[in-house]
Amino acid sequence: MMVRPSPEAASVPGVLICDDDDAMRMLLSEVVGTSPRLRVVGEAADGNEAVVEAVRLRPSVILLDLAMPNRSGFEALPDLRRAAPEAQIIVLSGFADSSVAEQVIARGAAGYLEKGVPPDTIVGTIEQALANNPG
Repeated sequence: MMVRPSPEAASVPGVLICDDDDAMRMLLSEVVGTSPRLRVVGEAADGNEAVVEAVRLRPSVILLDLAMPNRSGFEALPDLRRAAPEAQIIVLSGFADSSVAEQVIARGAAGYLEKGVPPDTIVGTIEQALANNPG
């Protein structure tokens, strides 16, 4: 039996969380879940899975780790742009390097955050990206 989301849930922007670390995906799900204006629609553990899930789920936002096995977030970024052109991609990475941030923005990311930022910064960045590009 297929369960359909309520119309209210369908109107709340969906977030796809892409990180190879199970604990980080769980933490990010909890962080996103603190906002009544966002909902987690799926997860991916590598860049290949991220592209497949982006096509399947059509999320409003993709939280993307750069360092993942099989295919990095950096490598997957152009395909994610094509797979879900309306999605806002926010890179969340352990790389504290401004040149990395510039590179991911140039490849189509809407934002770049270093891992370890406060949860409200993550939610605020997602909401700001959606406000700037409502889809």
